[in-house]
Amino acid sequence: MDRYWAGLLDGAGALTRATEPELAAAGVPESLRRRPEYVPVSGRIEDFDLFDAEYFGLSPAEATATDPQQRLFLQEAVHALEHAGWTGADGRRVGVFCGSGENTYAQLLGRDAPVVPDSPATLPLRVSYHLDLRGPSVFVSSLCSTSLTAVHLARRSLLAGDCDLALAGAVNLRLPDHHGYLARPGGVASPDGALRPFDRGASGTVPGSGVGAVVLKRLDAALCDGDTVHAVVRGSALNNDGADRQSFAAPSVRGQRDVVLAALADAGVAPGGIAYVEAHGTGTSLGDPVEIAALLEARERLGVTTDCVIGAVKSSVGHLDSAAGMAGFIKAVLAVREGMVPPTVGHEELNPRIRLDSTGLRVARLNGRAEPWPQAGGPRRAAVTALGIGGTNAHVVLEEPPAAPAAPARSGEAGPARIFPVSAHSPRSFERWRGLLAERVAGLTAADAAHTLQHRRTPRPLRRAWLATSATGLAAALSEPAAPVAAGPVVIGLDPRNLAPHGLDARLPEFLPALRADLGSPGEDGTEVLRAALWALGALSDVPVLAGAGAGEYLALAAAGVLAPEVALRCADGHGRAVAAALPGADLSACERHLDAVEAELRTAAWAPAVREVRLAGAGVRVAPGGLPPADRLLDMTRGAVMGAEPPAATCEGPDLFAALGAWDRWLALVAHCWERGTDVPWHLVEGSGEGRVALLPPYPFEETRHWPAEAPPAPEAAVATPARPTPADARREPREHLATIWQEVLGVDDVQPDDSFFLLGGHSLLASQVMARIWERLQVRVSLGDLLEAETLEGMAGLVAERLAAERLFTSLAPAADDTVGTVEL
Repeated sequence: MDRYWAGLLDGAGALTRATEPELAAAGVPESLRRRPEYVPVSGRIEDFDLFDAEYFGLSPAEATATDPQQRLFLQEAVHALEHAGWTGADGRRVGVFCGSGENTYAQLLGRDAPVVPDSPATLPLRVSYHLDLRGPSVFVSSLCSTSLTAVHLARRSLLAGDCDLALAGAVNLRLPDHHGYLARPGGVASPDGALRPFDRGASGTVPGSGVGAVVLKRLDAALCDGDTVHAVVRGSALNNDGADRQSFAAPSVRGQRDVVLAALADAGVAPGGIAYVEAHGTGTSLGDPVEIAALLEARERLGVTTDCVIGAVKSSVGHLDSAAGMAGFIKAVLAVREGMVPPTVGHEELNPRIRLDSTGLRVARLNGRAEPWPQAGGPRRAAVTALGIGGTNAHVVLEEPPAAPAAPARSGEAGPARIFPVSAHSPRSFERWRGLLAERVAGLTAADAAHTLQHRRTPRPLRRAWLATSATGLAAALSEPAAPVAAGPVVIGLDPRNLAPHGLDARLPEFLPALRADLGSPGEDGTEVLRAALWALGALSDVPVLAGAGAGEYLALAAAGVLAPEVALRCADGHGRAVAAALPGADLSACERHLDAVEAELRTAAWAPAVREVRLAGAGVRVAPGGLPPADRLLDMTRGAVMGAEPPAATCEGPDLFAALGAWDRWLALVAHCWERGTDVPWHLVEGSGEGRVALLPPYPFEETRHWPAEAPPAPEAAVATPARPTPADARREPREHLATIWQEVLGVDDVQPDDSFFLLGGHSLLASQVMARIWERLQVRVSLGDLLEAETLEGMAGLVAERLAAERLFTSLAPAADDTVGTVEL
C-alpha cells in the first residue's frame, strides 16, 4: 500500500510497454505480435503464478488447478485482515463480499488436472473456508463496479448486524498473459496504449490486472479496540440505469446523477464539503463526458459550487474491470487520510465536450507533483464512483479518520523487558518475516511493537520469541540469523524450593489480578507463594504437562483438576512445614501434626480425573489425562521428604514455575517458552494495562512456490486415445505402488510414504473421489468414498484395495471358465 501511494503521488504510471525482444521472451505468439491492432501495453500483476499452497492446506496439484485469481485474493485477504488486526481469537463474525473476473485459466489446464470448484462464484466461499470466517459470504458481480458494490454491501451488512467485520474486494487477472491487447476499430480500447481521463486526446481505455481488499468495521467498535482507522465511510448508494440509455453497454446521466444524490443523502453531510471525487474515468469519448455531466447535475440540484478536484486512477494502473472500483476506493481513502490529491496521469487538456467553467470542478492535472487538499476547515471528505457495463452504479462518501491519541515519543532507551513473538508457516517465510520486522521495528516504540505482535497477529506453527528492553535492541536481535523453535510438548516444573530467597517478584501481582486480590486481603496464611503458583498455572491453562516435586506435586494435581485448590494448598503448605519441623533442632511433634493434617486432607478429599498429564517426581507416578493418582503414594512422598528422601531441587522436567515467579525476566522467559512450543498464552500476563498501541507492520511474506500447469508434450498424429483395461503386468503390481502413483497425480506431490496421511498432504473428500475414480480406471476395483476416507493413509488405502482384489480373484476362481461345457435339461 505504501508503494501504491508513493507511485500515485509521484504521478508514476504502472502501465508498461513491452519491447519486441521482451514479448518474444515472454512467449507472446508472433502471429499476435504482428497484428496491426495489437498494442503491447498492459497493467500487469507480476508473479501471479506463485502461491503458498501449504499455508492454505492445498495440495500442489489442487493449487495448480485453482484459478490464480482465487489464489491471489486468498493471500490478499490474509494481508487485509492481518492489517486490520484480526486474529480470529475473539470469535467475531467476518463477512466476505467479493468478486472476480472470468476464469480463463481453466482452459490452460490439461484433462488430467484435479477437478476443483472453479466458478468465480466460489471465491468468497473459498475465502470463508480457508480462513474460517463465519459471517455472510457473498459473491458480487456487476462488472466494472463490482468491487465498490462489494464495499456498499459489506457496509450494509455491518449496519444490519450480520457481521462484526467485513472483507470487501475483488480481483481481475487477464489470461493468457499476452502483455498487451487488441484495439479493434470502434471499440473502447486505446489504440496507442495511453489512457487519458477527461482529456482532449482521450481515445480509449487500457485493460489491466489487479487485486485489492479492505476491511470494514463499525467506527465505534474500531475506536474501542484501538484499531488503525484509515478513513470513515459516511454513506454509500447503489442503483441501475434501467432502460434509460442508448444501449445495454451505454451509460446514463440520470442513473449516475441519482446514485450520487442517494449516497450524499445517506451520508448526511453537507455536499459542499466533498473536495475530491475519485471518478470512474475510463478515458473514453462517451463515458467521460456522461460521468461529468451526471456529477454537474447532482451539484446543481444541491446548489454546490465549492472547489472540488476530480481524479481517476485508471490511467495509472489500467482498467482493472471487476477490481477497478477497489483501486479507486483505496486511492481515495489514502488521499482523504493524508490530505493530498495525486496528479492524474495522462490528463493535460480538458475534453472540449466537458464544460467546467464556474462550476467549482476541475481535474487534477499531471504536473509532476501532488497538490494539497482543496478545501480548508472542517473534516476532509471525498467520494468514489464506479460504473459497471450494464448500468450498475456505485457511489461512496468518505471522511478523514478521527484524530488518534498522540503517540508517545519513540525512545531508544531501555525500558522494561518485553516479549516479541514472531511466527510463520514455513522456514523460508519465517526468515523473510524476521528480516522485514528487523527493518520496521526500529521506527516503533517497544510497547507498540510488542502489543501488535502479541495481540494483532495470528500465531502460526513455526515460532520464536525474543526478549528485549527496547525497539533498537529488538531490531538488532532480529537482524541475527535465528531458526524457529521446534514445536513439542510443553512441560512446566513445580518445586517451591526453586523460589528465589526474596520471594515473589514485586511486579507479578500487577499482571495476575486474582493474586493481587489475595495478597491484598487481610489474614494472610503464609501461602502467598503457593497461591501465586496456582494463579499462574490457571493463566497458563493450555500447558499440557505439569511435573511436580515435593510440595509442588499437590499444586500440579490441583492445576490438573484432581484436587480442589484449597485442599492442594493446605497439603502443600503442610508438606513444607513438616519438612521444616523435621530439621535438626526443630519441633518433631509439630512435624507429626503436619503429617497427620496432610493425611486427613488426602483421606477426605474429593478426587477427580486429571484433565492434563501430571508427573509426580517424589511419588514416582505419571498420571495420564483421565487418570487418578494413588493417595497413599502422595502421603509416602511427604513422609519420605521428612525422612530426607525428597529428590534434590531442580530435578523436575521443563522450566520451573517457582524459579520464574521470583524474577520478572525469568517469568517472561517461561511465558515465551510456552508460546514457542505451541501453547496459547494470555498476553495480559506480561503486558501492563493500557500499554502499547496497534502499529502497522509489513505484510506476511508467503512462501513463493510456482503453481502452473506444465506444457503437455505434443501427441503423436496417429494416436487415438482408447480406454484400456489393466494388463496382467499391471494386475501383478503391488496395490501400494498403484496408490502411490495415484496420490502423486492427484495431490501433486513428488514422494509418498506408507504412513503418510492423505489429509495432511492436502487431500479432502473431493480429491478422494478422484482417487476412487482412478482406482477403478486402473485396477477395475470399486471402493466406496467413505472407506477410502476412513483408511486415510497410503498403507490403509492400499490394504483396502488389496482386500477388494483378493475378493475379486476368489470370485473369479469359483466361477465357471468361459469354455466349460454347460449341461442342458429339456423340460
